[in-house]
Amino acid sequence: MKNEARIHNRLTALLAELPPESIRLVEQFAQFLRDQVQKDHNLSKAEETVEHKPYLYPTVAVPSDLIDCMVGMMIPVGGNALKDAEALYDSH
Repeated sequence: MKNEARIHNRLTALLAELPPESIRLVEQFAQFLRDQVQKDHNLSKAEETVEHKPYLYPTVAVPSDLIDCMVGMMIPVGGNALKDAEALYDSH
């Protein structure tokens, strides 16, 4: 019990040091951990499980024309991975 209290105090201190905008991310991570523990213990009672939206990784849309600047950056490749890798590193 003392160990749990010590961990709780350390977590509380760490949370107090975080900037406010990080608290939401910590909450999402804690919910993710809780959901994993519940899955691992196969809790089937509906009243014990709480439905949450799954954590989604942020996606940033990028216009396809940004890829145009990458065309021509790599040396031409011929399908031989070893030979192509050697040519890539030998060219620099």
